[in-house]
Amino acid sequence: MNKKFIFKYEPQASVKEMFTHFGEAVKTGQKHIQPKNVSITNNLVVISQILNETRLELFSVIRKKQPNNIQELTRLLQRDYEKVWKDCQVLANCQVIKLKKINQNQIKPVALYDQIVIDFPTPTNKEKGSEIRSPH
Repeated sequence: MNKKFIFKYEPQASVKEMFTHFGEAVKTGQKHIQPKNVSITNNLVVISQILNETRLELFSVIRKKQPNNIQELTRLLQRDYEKVWKDCQVLANCQVIKLKKINQNQIKPVALYDQIVIDFPTPTNKEKGSEIRSPH
């Protein structure tokens, strides 16, 4: 099975929209539930801060090599422990990986997904007139 975690860019997404969904749920009892494997943002900077090159490499190594602990992951990546640990915490907070406590001194990083996808919307007919065009 190919489980995907999706970082979705929605320029129109807002906190106001979130409260609108909450209000609808209160009035109608119908929930607006976002899937666990989707993270939506209206800011591309957020995606680039979370998914920088070193974190994508870290995710790939966790998924493919399945290291037994953070120390082993550090050796595989040939990076400083503190930086690897910080990157693991960022991905764990996004629920892309899990940090599984093995014993008092060891934590095993576990990939929760097979793939990370960045989803950008395609312009609708109304938006096509404002898209960026090549100068050629």
